[in-house]
Amino acid sequence: MAQNWVVTWQKRLFLRTVDALLWPVSLVGRARRRPQSRAFRKILVLEFWHLGDAVLAEPFLRTLRQRFPASEIVLLCKPGTRTLLEPSGLVDRFILADIPWTAFSAKYSIKRYRSADFSGLVRRLRAERFDLTLDARMDVRSNVLTWLIGARRRIGFDSPGGRSLLTDRISPPTAASHKVSDWLGLLGPLGGVPEASPARLRPSDNASRSVGGQLDALGADRNRILVAVHPSARLAVRRWPLERFREIVNALAARDDVQVIVVQDPDGYGAELAEVPGVLTIRPGLDELVAYLNCCDLFIGNDSGPAHIAAAVGAPTVAIFGSAVSAWYRPLGLDHRVIQIDDMSCRPCFDHCTRSENFCITGISVQTVRNAVEESIGRVLARRSFAVDLNSVASDIPA
Repeated sequence: MAQNWVVTWQKRLFLRTVDALLWPVSLVGRARRRPQSRAFRKILVLEFWHLGDAVLAEPFLRTLRQRFPASEIVLLCKPGTRTLLEPSGLVDRFILADIPWTAFSAKYSIKRYRSADFSGLVRRLRAERFDLTLDARMDVRSNVLTWLIGARRRIGFDSPGGRSLLTDRISPPTAASHKVSDWLGLLGPLGGVPEASPARLRPSDNASRSVGGQLDALGADRNRILVAVHPSARLAVRRWPLERFREIVNALAARDDVQVIVVQDPDGYGAELAEVPGVLTIRPGLDELVAYLNCCDLFIGNDSGPAHIAAAVGAPTVAIFGSAVSAWYRPLGLDHRVIQIDDMSCRPCFDHCTRSENFCITGISVQTVRNAVEESIGRVLARRSFAVDLNSVASDIPA
């Protein structure tokens, strides 16, 4: 089960207390008839967190679309999620919301919680009259929200924190369950749980055309292996040291068969890597980022949204994990390498380190990452060689 917060006995006690207080509230409206699966007119999916979370929800949305082609699927999300998922056609409509408790910093600042904004969102969602809501976050605040908007059927996990507000409570996943499997588990009452599959994204047509021209303008050599290096992550605790990324970039830039593209984040983190001779540097918007990564043969970076995006567009990844449990959040698929120090009793700590240094990521050596990168490049070269041999055989076959 992919945890989103550090589990402590104090938090467990708090959530059990919340459950006891909310149980009488949950009785209101319980007698209403719940719609059956075939009668779903409007379905609301809650995924208003971050880019990596949005990518990991894609297999669920894909299955939901297949099972309910006539239903209107609405996604409550951030603007970036719409940018990622709109080209897929899996979602009919996006309702954008910046939920205060999903912020990277100052999430509990009273200034972020303006009652007028939240009550306005609740009124808007209530007016939609959703037949079904689905949420895999296991968060009391999400359960309260789906209850407040009056959804007739509310599916979530039977975990502490407002579970009595749900109409369908699913047994929590196992401790080793991946986030994609957590999402798919919600489909149990709606026809069964499918096998987990990797996320799939595609860039918008406009971004693909634009990025193709930009790569040519940058002087990218398409005959070489295009390696995207993204040294950042929104949370500093998840960033492998920049000087170590520089050593990786230096080694790659020295190869004749590799073209390195350094991807800076919106704040310009990683600009120093542009000093390496022969390296191309980009600072794209999100739409263009998807298109750039779609053109690359390999991605190297931290546990971050761009790593998940790269994997979802089909680029093999070397992902460096620190504070999060990779078994819960790693990119799915055989082409991806995850680097993580296994023996860390303090993991997960998520957005802040409880030690004097985030040893979970600073303890990863350059040589370890370099070995994974070299192995991944070897696989890329092998695939290219196989494709050339296959084309050669095909050209020898008489028409």
